Amino acid sequence: MIALSQPVFAQPVPETAGETREAAIQSGDDWGSASTPFDQAGGAGRFAEMDPWQGFNRKIFGFNEFVDRYALKPAAKGYRWVTPEWLDNTVTRFFSNLGDIGDGLNYIFQWRWGEAGNSLGRFGINTTLGVAGLFDVASDVDLRNTDTSLDVTLGRWGVPRGPYLVVPILGPSSVRDATTIYPSSYLWPVSYLEDDLARYSLAALYGVDLRADLLDLERNIVGDRYTFIRNAYLQRRLMQEGKDEEPALPDEDPELESDDGW
Repeated sequence: MIALSQPVFAQPVPETAGETREAAIQSGDDWGSASTPFDQAGGAGRFAEMDPWQGFNRKIFGFNEFVDRYALKPAAKGYRWVTPEWLDNTVTRFFSNLGDIGDGLNYIFQWRWGEAGNSLGRFGINTTLGVAGLFDVASDVDLRNTDTSLDVTLGRWGVPRGPYLVVPILGPSSVRDATTIYPSSYLWPVSYLEDDLARYSLAALYGVDLRADLLDLERNIVGDRYTFIRNAYLQRRLMQEGKDEEPALPDEDPELESDDGW
């Protein structure tokens, strides 16, 4: 299952990838080759050490892939088929705007005042001038969209990450990250809606829209899907905590920053 988080990009598949995967399958590994661009960069050993529960995680990953293949992905394809691109991008901007509140608060908890002002400023501008976030006016005044999380906040305050963990339905995580799932819901404005139908409908729309945005990015996954997604998640977390020199992944899809659809 594709992680419902940030986009994942990769290099072209080498010509020998098919032979490597074939050899892995013959050796009994149904998940194929573990070779990914992250491995080529020298991070394979580091990421593998963070995944001592790989046998268990791969079973949950297989379950998630099954659910994604027969439920989430068809729903995302149907959503994309009936939704014009401009409307799809508008929905994405709306939810991104709501996420700026949690980002801003977490930056405050991390004592990163510049990023906090940036995120909260984005929310204020896009909620007012951008009509509840339907337009990304803040980017036009150089308030760049960045993201963080309660998991990153705990990491910056020295809380150990714990082993890598695949969570049913939600995908890649860690012991520390998984413990923030419930408290993080209090940083999402949708959870404060009193009407159950409205709250659940918006949550479902968010999930489907996010999964639809990942459809095109799937083709960039090379080698073993489990290994690639795990390494992408871990490397991004290290970058967000300031433990990697350069970000491995972009914060946003540039196409979603444009209001050209209107």
